[in-house]
Amino acid sequence: MTERVPLRPLSLSALILAVLLLLGLIVPTKARSEAPAGQLTWAVHISLAPGWFDPAETTGIITPFMLLYALHDALVQMGPFQRPAHAG
Repeated sequence: MTERVPLRPLSLSALILAVLLLLGLIVPTKARSEAPAGQLTWAVHISLAPGWFDPAETTGIITPFMLLYALHDALVQMGPFQRPAHAG
């Protein structure tokens, strides 16, 4: 017969951590029904160019798209049971 090697303390704590993380994913959470309070201020260290407001005229760099993503997220309101399209 082969002798069974006991778990080391590190691997036992890693197993406990993994189980706790999985339980945290499984346990249902209460959905928020009210809108978030307050105001979000979003700042970038660039000057906004007028051409960035038209998606057809933006260049292929990421900076104009940061503005377009922010405008999109500010204008599109998610329903209570909808997920964003980029959420997988």
